[in-house]
Amino acid sequence: MPNSNARRDMRAMKQSLQTFSQAAASQPAVWIGFACVCAWPWSCTSATLVYTNAGTVGSPVWLGSNLTYLIIGICGIALGLGFRKSAARLPNAAVAVIAGVCYVAASALFVLLSKLPPDYLDPGYATISYIWPAFAGIGQTLLFLEWMKAFGRTGPKKTIAFVVCGSVLGTALIFSLNFIPQTLRELMPAAVGACGALCAFLMAKRSDGDNGEETRSSGIFPEKTRAPWKLLVTAAVAGFSFGTFQSLSFSGSFGTTAWYTFGVVGFLVASVLFALITLGLRMNFNYMIYRISFVIMATGAFLCLFGTEISAWGYGVYCIGYRCLDMLIWCLCAYLIRHRSVSPVWLGGLVIGTLLFGRFFGFEMFTILHPLPASTDVSLLIATVLFLLLLTALSLVSHNNLLEAWGMAKPGEAPGDSEILDSSCDQIGTLYRLSERERDVLRRIAQGKSRADIGVDLVLSEETVKTHIRHIYQKCGIHSRKELDEMVEARVREIKDDRIDLTQQDAAE
Repeated sequence: MPNSNARRDMRAMKQSLQTFSQAAASQPAVWIGFACVCAWPWSCTSATLVYTNAGTVGSPVWLGSNLTYLIIGICGIALGLGFRKSAARLPNAAVAVIAGVCYVAASALFVLLSKLPPDYLDPGYATISYIWPAFAGIGQTLLFLEWMKAFGRTGPKKTIAFVVCGSVLGTALIFSLNFIPQTLRELMPAAVGACGALCAFLMAKRSDGDNGEETRSSGIFPEKTRAPWKLLVTAAVAGFSFGTFQSLSFSGSFGTTAWYTFGVVGFLVASVLFALITLGLRMNFNYMIYRISFVIMATGAFLCLFGTEISAWGYGVYCIGYRCLDMLIWCLCAYLIRHRSVSPVWLGGLVIGTLLFGRFFGFEMFTILHPLPASTDVSLLIATVLFLLLLTALSLVSHNNLLEAWGMAKPGEAPGDSEILDSSCDQIGTLYRLSERERDVLRRIAQGKSRADIGVDLVLSEETVKTHIRHIYQKCGIHSRKELDEMVEARVREIKDDRIDLTQQDAAE
């Protein structure tokens, strides 16, 4: 028995690896572009590390970096609310061009400002320091939403492959920047941003070739859904903690270059960890968010309380947890868009906007407390972050999160067993391209009805019902009612306990 279980696990692992490789090969622009979008801020950092002004606390470059978070937060929420009632799409090709121009402009201005002396007093200096964050914020917001739509179309399983591959590629890209001449390094932010915009343009062309239709499964929530407040609270707390740690690391609280070194390494380690968990285990969003990512972040924050030497490693541990959470949020949003029939711009705008607002306020906390003695402001901020992380994890972890879609429905409004069963049958019907009559038969089989009862319900002869059942078996690749019952039960479990089996296809793929 142990050997058979091991063989079954190995087969499942192989199938998962095949899913990853097929997803990466089928849409390279998605994960390559995602790598560029994520790596762009770090490419700016790498290009300006040799300049004092790039990391001076309180400089226009420092303040402009924080202002970018605020602009993304405002733009994301504004666009999200504008698309609340509709899945209407922004003109994708035009969005890619606008984002590309914004990236190039922001990159050039950022490098220019970083090269100026910290005490440079030209009035235009301050003006430009407010212009480049506007370009950066608009470009990042537009492409973030483009990727949210792309992930919603492809579903959570492929999104896992995309974010892992993109994160690994982004890490490799950032590391490679350390081995090129400074002149070329200063050109890389513009090149990376333009590459991300080009990939968005290619994604837009592909989407237009499919008539721009969003692929959706049937939803099980009413049309008037609330914002997923649990997910938004989670994003806000995570964003606040990251903004706080980023500001502390920029100031040298965890060592001179910890903010860059551990931030980049966190990308790679988190990607490997995320891939191992999703390949080796069935993915559970509650465990991943609150019992893995938040716990890793809290552990890192706790280590940061013990002196500079240990705190540098604590910051590294924290970055691993945060990067896992960042990847998980993309996958979770893809799940909600795909299986809950919500607008990707609405959901993505709210989640991204909330996350970046949290970063802005976390970053600002350091600015407010900076005049205090160093030991006081660092300890106070880290303790605050640790408390918020633990409180959020304890308060929001719940097995009902997926049924209530992280607050989109109240407990009393969450779908009942019959609705979940109907939705599961609809997803199977869409996946295997069953006809409407075959779907009607499938629903009644799932309800436990006999062929005679199904014939009475649908006003069909028992022989006709038998023919429909045979067709269902053929399309689903099964041979008995027991196998069909197991297929429906597996789909119901996936909805109820928010798990994703990587060896199975997405519904409506």
